[in-house]
Amino acid sequence: MPTSQELFEMPVMSEPSSTPRNPLIGTWKLLSAIAILPDGTIDSEVYGPHPSGYITYTPDGYMMVMFARSDRAPFSRDVRSPFSDEIDSVPVEELALAFIGFNAYAGRYAVDGNTVTHYLEVASIPNRVGTKLVRTFTISDNRIALRTPEASVDGVTKVFELVWESIEIGSGTGKMPIPQEID
Repeated sequence: MPTSQELFEMPVMSEPSSTPRNPLIGTWKLLSAIAILPDGTIDSEVYGPHPSGYITYTPDGYMMVMFARSDRAPFSRDVRSPFSDEIDSVPVEELALAFIGFNAYAGRYAVDGNTVTHYLEVASIPNRVGTKLVRTFTISDNRIALRTPEASVDGVTKVFELVWESIEIGSGTGKMPIPQEID
């Protein structure tokens, strides 16, 4: 695992005036998450029927992503903050389901051709901190597809692909109702 000093020495995106614009910069809304098996079979509900989430890439080389299953059940107890004692009253089974239905991480990133490498500095899965995740990407209009390398998951080789849509101001996408205020 890299030390904190090594994390800060990892490559950072830069945009000198002589290089083309980084196509990843901006915020993207999750449209789909699929798993592709070796025989070409596609599991279109690998993260539920309508996963939701966002990924953001900044011009100065930082990124963050979070996404969740759309079918996550609310807690049986009223919990307004993870910093309150209320969270301790939630049954451990409910906490586990909430955890496995949500994924998030953030850190620096670097682009090389059609490959982006995420250097994780914080992650919902603690074992990922200090690691790097490599993704290939393709861009079509206002959408980007990020694809993982092949990985063995529960003894089955899979490739995961998440498709995101730009929520660039004025694009008309990603508009959501203003959420209820929480005390």
